[in-house]
Amino acid sequence: MRLGPFSPISVLLLVFAWSTAAPAQSSFKVGDRVQISSPWGWIEGTVTRVNGNSYFVHSGAGDAWKSYPDEVRGTGPQTSQDRTNGHYQLHDRVKVNVQGQWVDGEIITTMGSDYQVKLAGSREAWANASQLRFVGEAKAPAVAKGGQPPAPGMIPCGSKLQGRYSSAGGGFGMFTVIFNSGKATVTDPSGQGEVLECWTNGSKVILHKPGASNQDMPMDINNDGTLDTPLGEIRKKGN
Repeated sequence: MRLGPFSPISVLLLVFAWSTAAPAQSSFKVGDRVQISSPWGWIEGTVTRVNGNSYFVHSGAGDAWKSYPDEVRGTGPQTSQDRTNGHYQLHDRVKVNVQGQWVDGEIITTMGSDYQVKLAGSREAWANASQLRFVGEAKAPAVAKGGQPPAPGMIPCGSKLQGRYSSAGGGFGMFTVIFNSGKATVTDPSGQGEVLECWTNGSKVILHKPGASNQDMPMDINNDGTLDTPLGEIRKKGN
């Protein structure tokens, strides 16, 4: 089941909203940290110029003009004004209008101003802000315990892997891994990074996030010291 920008009902709702609502207002200023839409989803950047509700933002994905509210949002907790302008966050608890009935749901995907909502009974629906009502922020998830091997025979990388590794090519597959004291910081082309546990058995490396084993990144250690990853080969480029 899909609701949203491609259904006639949602198009009528959007036209009505645009014709009756006051223009969206924002108050970001030069130097503010914001989130902007990009090919990698919402990423953080810094406002360097302002022109009404348009902002020139510097980020890891480059410098570009972005407009509020469709392409720019704040980095902190969402306010009532943010939600009025269609801004929700992952795992917000909401009510979504499904065939005229308001039912409980949880936001599981954001795509610009559209949201995928998880419903009871393993159902899902796409909706825009006019079809959503805020119920509450996401409940804090239980903190997963770290330090547990992701597979039998794995031990912490420790000092066995140190330094900065990256791929030779560019594009969406390019990324960097910095190994340091048993941890690995993985950074994508947009500049977004995540710190993961590093485990090895001598011939293989697994980068692991506690509580999310389905997101593990396995790597094979080659004889020449390079690493084969699901996104291609990476090699040491620095300490």
